Amino acid sequence: MGGNLFKLGRRPRAEYLVIEGEVRACLDGLLGDGYRIPRYYASKPDFGDLDVVVSTAAIEALGGWERFCEAIATGLGVEQSKSVGHVYSTVVSNFQVDYFVRSPELLEATYNYLSFNDLGNLIGKIFRRLGLKYGEEGLHYVFRRETQPSYKRDLLISRDWPRILAFLELDVAAWQAGFDRLEDMFAWVVASPYFSVAPYEDQDRTTERRARSRPTMARFIAWLEAEAIRKTCDYLHGPDAYVYRIDAAFPEAELTQALAQERAREGEATALRSKFGGALVREWIGLDGPQLGAFLRRFERAYPSEILASMEPEAIRAAVEAFPREG
Repeated sequence: MGGNLFKLGRRPRAEYLVIEGEVRACLDGLLGDGYRIPRYYASKPDFGDLDVVVSTAAIEALGGWERFCEAIATGLGVEQSKSVGHVYSTVVSNFQVDYFVRSPELLEATYNYLSFNDLGNLIGKIFRRLGLKYGEEGLHYVFRRETQPSYKRDLLISRDWPRILAFLELDVAAWQAGFDRLEDMFAWVVASPYFSVAPYEDQDRTTERRARSRPTMARFIAWLEAEAIRKTCDYLHGPDAYVYRIDAAFPEAELTQALAQERAREGEATALRSKFGGALVREWIGLDGPQLGAFLRRFERAYPSEILASMEPEAIRAAVEAFPREG
């Protein structure tokens, strides 16, 4: 959250460490091993907030969400609180403490992504060039239908952090040991043979926005310029260009099989759209706008795609025309 929600400003390292120690002592007693505080580089001089990743299983074991909120309010003297999405933000000792509530299987993945400032985002930009998506939920292959651009599905590849780093040929031991300075982190990520300066020289809106709102991203771009980093990568092209490498590195993901299943579903969906869809239903019964949308939702509950796929076009039209306009 960057510490901006309550407009409290930043705290020097010594003061931050005292607050972090108090939070750890409280959460150790409440949650045991059910939480993580993301790592930061050793010489970080000040902090805008304190992030905590909390497992929903640990919260349930404590007695539920209300019990958790009451316990940290009592144990830490919470002064203010506010929920934004899946983040629960509090003020402790006039400092923002954010709790990222995640399911048990996402605890480590979120912790790794949030560690070391914006390092997870920098790694994610490399993966995007390989047709992959890396974020708080781990590493995914992004499948898009050629015949239906609006359709997108994320296929889980891995949440095994050392293997994810190894895929990019990044030094796993160095990450585990930690970084002393931001510049050490920058040099580490640039060492990947898959790194390219292209997304930082020709910035999209997301990179521009992060550079404005995230000091680490702005410093990374400035560091690239100061160090005259011109490194590029001759990426393979095509949606399946890296599938064989992904299969070799993460065979348990069974990506090739998953893609075959997705393409089979795409073929079925394409065949179905030729005999059923919003435009056809509008033509058949004259409904439009919200009325058409409501009708389609009710009709598809009564006739799921598996049934429609087995029906002849004439039978589908007859079913549509006979179906109640309102319900």
